Amino acid sequence: MKEDVNNNHLSDEQPGTEQFYQTITDNVPSIIAYWTADLRCLFANKAYLSFFGKTENEMYNTRIDKLFTREQISKHEHFMKEALKGLPQRFERTLEIDGKGDRIILTEYVPDVEDGHVMGFYTLIYDITDLKLQERELTLNNERELFNHKISTVFSKEENLNKVLSTILEKLVAYGDFLIAEIWLISVDKQSLALAAHFASTDIAESFYQQNKDFKIQIDGEGFVRNIWKTGSPQHLIDLDQHEPFLQKDAVQNVGLKSAYGVPLIDNTGAVLGAMMVGLNNNKEPDQQFIQLIEGISTHFAMEIVRKKLELELEQIFNYAPDIIATAGTDGFYKKINPALIKLLGFSEQELLNRHFISFIHPEDLDNTLYAFKEVIDGMALHYFENRLIKKDGTYIWVAWNVTPATESGLIFCVGKDITERKNSEQELITLNQKLEYQNKQLKDISWIQSHMVRAPVAQILGIVNIIDADDFHLNDELKEMLQFLKNSAHELDDVVAKITNLSKAAEK
Repeated sequence: MKEDVNNNHLSDEQPGTEQFYQTITDNVPSIIAYWTADLRCLFANKAYLSFFGKTENEMYNTRIDKLFTREQISKHEHFMKEALKGLPQRFERTLEIDGKGDRIILTEYVPDVEDGHVMGFYTLIYDITDLKLQERELTLNNERELFNHKISTVFSKEENLNKVLSTILEKLVAYGDFLIAEIWLISVDKQSLALAAHFASTDIAESFYQQNKDFKIQIDGEGFVRNIWKTGSPQHLIDLDQHEPFLQKDAVQNVGLKSAYGVPLIDNTGAVLGAMMVGLNNNKEPDQQFIQLIEGISTHFAMEIVRKKLELELEQIFNYAPDIIATAGTDGFYKKINPALIKLLGFSEQELLNRHFISFIHPEDLDNTLYAFKEVIDGMALHYFENRLIKKDGTYIWVAWNVTPATESGLIFCVGKDITERKNSEQELITLNQKLEYQNKQLKDISWIQSHMVRAPVAQILGIVNIIDADDFHLNDELKEMLQFLKNSAHELDDVVAKITNLSKAAEK
């Protein structure tokens, strides 16, 4: 016959062993009890008494319905009946213990069978709350990582930021079983918050958004979303129909929205980009797992928003820059090109991507270009390099390049500027200088002719005139007048030649 170990009567047939078994059962981590076939407790170790807050006198030989409520018994009554049929039972359950909150326990019922008769069953209980919390935390982390991966995938595929945000919110609503979700982003001037994206799980809620498009909230004043942005901290609002109508009261009631939980979207510099809000159908205080989930997602969300904004800004620069922007591989093929290169050369994007870059290089520039390309592959940057690219119509353009060294992944980033107009201007200047040099040479020749070939006959004429004028040839007045005229004309001609010669020399200088 079994009796209570706490009463020091484990067995009539084994006197003297009570303390031995008492010590063992009181020091094992398990919660142990013994129940008879009519559900009276004959034994409970110290762990059992402590866990359920009972005393030895309360437990011994007392029926279970005197110890626990009908509601408590009903949750595991089925397992007890099966154990009394001789079938071992093993199950998990959650119990609310006074002063300890909800505890998760693993329970085993081991039938006590003697001569084919079930005398009762042993209860072995293990408090696995901490283990389960760790499991849940691990599961939550895995789920969060998986969800964050999905977020990153959507951000990398979609081009429009608002569309990206709406897609993510749809996934968030499905993942968290929320009624609605919203993203609010601060304006550039930081004077207002705009509803950048939303998702509603019901048509009723969606109809409200369709009737109230382009939501904006001025940051002055108080309010749920405003406070999230201003304080940079999470906010929980219950009984929404009694608070600020970010949704109308009738819409709140129709949707079944009871509370909202919002978190700030903060980038890695600490700047608050906006807020994310989810709507729930209950007023329960969020537990730690819920908070970790939402805040973890919001942190990743903020990082992806910053990255996407930067990506879109760079994409705008890439697409609308007047200069060539391209990435190439060390294999000599373009990997990505902007519209400027397509427009300048006249080839299609596929033609430019599918042909080795040397096929677009002017033959006279090929050697220098290949040498420069080798330097880039070897890790040198090109801060300025000129060559000519052949256009589809057979003409060519001059391009000045700035090129980064090849990365570990084999990518080369190139920026090129069309300098054809400048090179043409330089060539025109060279041609003009050559023409001027030729003209100067002609002036030199003229000057020499003037100073030697023209002035020599003039000098001879003047010499003859001076001889005649110096000797007395008894010339009549008419001849003397003609001689003087000839002399004056020769001097005038000599002055003219001298002036021309001087002007030519000045032009040479």
